[in-house]
Amino acid sequence: MYQDIEFSQQDGIALITISRPQVLNAIRVQTYKDVIAALQSCEQDDAVKVIVMTGAEGKFTAGNDLRDLLPDGDLQGVQQGVAGIFDTLAAMEKPLILAQEGVAVGIGANLLLHADLAFAGNSIRYSLPFAKIGVAAEGGSSVLLKEAIGAKNAADLLLSGRFFKAAEAEKWGLINAAVEDGSALEHAMKAAQELLKNSQGSLRAIKKLGKAEGHRERVNQAVEAEMIAFSELLQTPETQARITHVLKGGK
Repeated sequence: MYQDIEFSQQDGIALITISRPQVLNAIRVQTYKDVIAALQSCEQDDAVKVIVMTGAEGKFTAGNDLRDLLPDGDLQGVQQGVAGIFDTLAAMEKPLILAQEGVAVGIGANLLLHADLAFAGNSIRYSLPFAKIGVAAEGGSSVLLKEAIGAKNAADLLLSGRFFKAAEAEKWGLINAAVEDGSALEHAMKAAQELLKNSQGSLRAIKKLGKAEGHRERVNQAVEAEMIAFSELLQTPETQARITHVLKGGK
């Protein structure tokens, strides 16, 4: 049913695993389609109470597959995927828990702004490298990140594109806990099992009430504006040169 993810469901918990380990679980257009379909299926399935998302083989994701951003890539598919996944996340009523190890780049880090709980291995490397490759921020991070961690910290991460680890993410409240490497999924599953003990109606009501009025529309507007700027920058020779440099192994 799915090409780029593994999906399992047991005792009320759905597990979505991004599974393209040969490219550090980089997210291509098909990956977006699979994740969106899985999340929407979980929302509609009464047997699913809590959703956990992780990445295969000790890596969460290296972010967007940059090959889709080359002239012969599928930019429209990327735009639709980005818009679709963040609209889906903004509309979700069921709890989403992230279990992150290894690397969480670009969208992998941005997902922290849209999940309810998150656990990460101590040595994970987060990055929002949009300025490094010459594009705009995405995933609503241009608006949501400063609200989550403060304007100066957000500017630091977005303008520099630097790597940061679980300790910083924990300090800012982006994750619930930095845990021993290799144990993030265990901690996420334990948290999911604890949530199963509570009233599911209460969990959904609490999640809904915790979102600002018009949250979904606000996220969609931010993502749309980001994608316009992203696409414009992507057409420039500088950005194409930066992307090609990275694909050739440059930093």
